[in-house]
Amino acid sequence: MAWQTGRRICSAPSSCWSRRGLVFSRRASLSTGNRTLAVAARVLRIGTAIGLLTNAALARAQSAAPAYVRDCRPCTFSPGDKLAPFSFTFDVARTGTLRAVRAIDVSRDSQPVQRLAVPEMEASEDNAEFFFGGVDVNFDGLLDLMLMTRRGVANTYAAYWLFDPKSGTYTSLGTYPEFRVDTQKHRLLTYERGGWGGLIHEAREYEFLQGKLSLMREEKQDATSRPGVFRKVIRERSGGVLRTVKTETVRAPK
Repeated sequence: MAWQTGRRICSAPSSCWSRRGLVFSRRASLSTGNRTLAVAARVLRIGTAIGLLTNAALARAQSAAPAYVRDCRPCTFSPGDKLAPFSFTFDVARTGTLRAVRAIDVSRDSQPVQRLAVPEMEASEDNAEFFFGGVDVNFDGLLDLMLMTRRGVANTYAAYWLFDPKSGTYTSLGTYPEFRVDTQKHRLLTYERGGWGGLIHEAREYEFLQGKLSLMREEKQDATSRPGVFRKVIRERSGGVLRTVKTETVRAPK
């Protein structure tokens, strides 16, 4: 059946044939356009939701282990299971071709939390990377922060911050030779190598006592006035103080 409309023949109320081809009525075009816009809006909403979920998943999946990074703009990870992730953004100071992190801005859910000052970081070349990430140094099952601040031929130093789950903030622990974490003894070990191929050195063991980082054992070996002869002194904590438990003379191998 066709509807006669002058020079055009309409086979349906919404479309007509004319010499110029198929013509849609204005009413049908508006209806189709509205449906198209509605579908597009729905697709946009779905896409936005997927994007937000994907970003959240990536934030949670990002590795927290210390690693070399070009920059943190930001770096995002959680201090522990069932805890919302933090975002860490470096404030980098530049001098010529050198750069150093002078502070770390901490945020959560896009809201600023605190600003962590980075003391005395040694500047490095612009193409060098920073070593940064989460590590549990006080053995509470939650990740604290570390940032390498100086690296030499033999020794590496890092700044550490402890995570406080009650306040949801970080507190500076200080700068130390990079910790080696002993999960069996719950101690933090450091080693600094000096001259004479390491015959001059200092080794320390730390432990948290009532929430305070305490030196538990220290071994220092220094040169004496005699060439090739060194003096080693070992001290250990006893009764709340460090006491010398061993002194010996060490000779350089011939």
